[in-house]
Amino acid sequence: MKLQVSADFYKSFFDNMIDGLVCCRMIFDSQNRPTDFTCLKINKSFEKVMGLKNVAGKKITELIPGIYRSNPELFEIYGRVFFSGKPESLKVNIKPLSKWFFVSVYNNPRKKNFFIAVFQDITDWKQTEKSLEDAKIAAGNVLEDFQAEKEKLMHAKAKDEALLDSIGDGVIATDQDGKIMLMNRAAERMLGWDTKQMMGKLLSDTQAILDEKGILVPEAERPINIVFSGRAAPASGSSFYFYTRKNGTKFPVAITVTPVTVKSKIIGAIEVFRDITREKEIEKMRMDFLSLASHQLRTPLSGTKWLVETIRRGVLGEMTGKQEEYLDQVYQLNERMIQLVSEMLSALRLEGGAESVKKEMVLISNLYEDLPISMKAAARSREIVLYNNLKDHNIAAIETDREILKSILECFISNAINYSQSGQEVFLGAKEDSAGVTFFVKDSGIGIPKNEQKGIFERFYRASNARLSKPGGSGLGLSIARMLAKKIGAEISFESEENKGSIFYLRIPKGSNEGAESGNNKSETKI
Repeated sequence: MKLQVSADFYKSFFDNMIDGLVCCRMIFDSQNRPTDFTCLKINKSFEKVMGLKNVAGKKITELIPGIYRSNPELFEIYGRVFFSGKPESLKVNIKPLSKWFFVSVYNNPRKKNFFIAVFQDITDWKQTEKSLEDAKIAAGNVLEDFQAEKEKLMHAKAKDEALLDSIGDGVIATDQDGKIMLMNRAAERMLGWDTKQMMGKLLSDTQAILDEKGILVPEAERPINIVFSGRAAPASGSSFYFYTRKNGTKFPVAITVTPVTVKSKIIGAIEVFRDITREKEIEKMRMDFLSLASHQLRTPLSGTKWLVETIRRGVLGEMTGKQEEYLDQVYQLNERMIQLVSEMLSALRLEGGAESVKKEMVLISNLYEDLPISMKAAARSREIVLYNNLKDHNIAAIETDREILKSILECFISNAINYSQSGQEVFLGAKEDSAGVTFFVKDSGIGIPKNEQKGIFERFYRASNARLSKPGGSGLGLSIARMLAKKIGAEISFESEENKGSIFYLRIPKGSNEGAESGNNKSETKI
């Protein structure tokens, strides 16, 4: 059956695409050189992708001052496309915005001095989910008002199809039975199927889908069938699948599925998928490199530790005080390197999914006994007063992984101790509401400078004042803590002010666990 879709469908679809789309009018100088352009129409994602506001009707040099000097290549490619009529694309760093984009430029043959550009934010290679509410309505109109929209479609079809085909992600639209209604060029290219071969067929019959382990996904658990069943669709980026091409080869994809509803009734779905082969290759290369480097470091470090311990036992004779001092320094530096390698391997295991989650009912009051064991010595050596108000806590229990919970809280407490001054206090506590339990660790130490707080969870990142206070830190603790929190469905946040201290929070949703009645602690226990 010949594909016929309303112009409203395409308009709504482009308004909700992830990439930024802008229709512009070129401005030339007296020598017919492109010097500026006016943004006439934009899609809903353009301002978000570019980080701009109130774009429509304004010149680009007004929206982004200095862009003509910083990025003359943009104006050159726009000019070439305008004069040649041939589309072009490039990767460009728009310096005033501090962002990288993949830009595709198309000539508009119907209007003089006009061109169309599609901007894809490739700064962090993350795909953002887009709203498809208007597309849902448009898809409903396609199914209910097919004949009424036919004439309107014919006038706009050529332009709209060209714009749809410019989208880099694969797009497949189905009806309520899962039969394919629409595929864009990217989907055809990635899957190896022609739209005519796929039209009217069940997506599940034409496209095999495998999970992360390469096992065939059951029919009921395919993302599009999860949506049809009324269950919540998997979050974009939470997992990946493998699609199988027409020739039998497979490739990894990230999938987002959104139902199309009319009057609360699902009448179809739109699936957007992205080939993440390159991302997976880069991830594997990075993991292999770090794993090799970490394991290669362990052997000489362990040997160094054994040699130092052997010398300290006096096998080479009695040492002078100065020799013992130097040997102690070597031992401490070696221990620091062993800890760094161990933390790197922990991060690798977490990223690779090697760490399993073992949920159980954890008594909050038991953490009073478990946590301080490893913290007492550190607090006393730095003369820090550590308070633990988890004893006799009114929150009876919460379902989570005990060891992961302890690891995260120990990271918070360790940081609070290390970055506090002698005589200062550190508090550990918890509070409950109807949705979950929040643990917190509060200190009055050096805090985190406001302009450095964004990167605090990045691997190996350390704030400037932290590096001065404790030069030997690895910068991996909070990164590992955040990965652990994600594994148990928890969330980490913090408040901090330089030279006044920090509060780190661990929020654990209750889920189906109701817990005990909430209440405040009656006392604080000094450790």
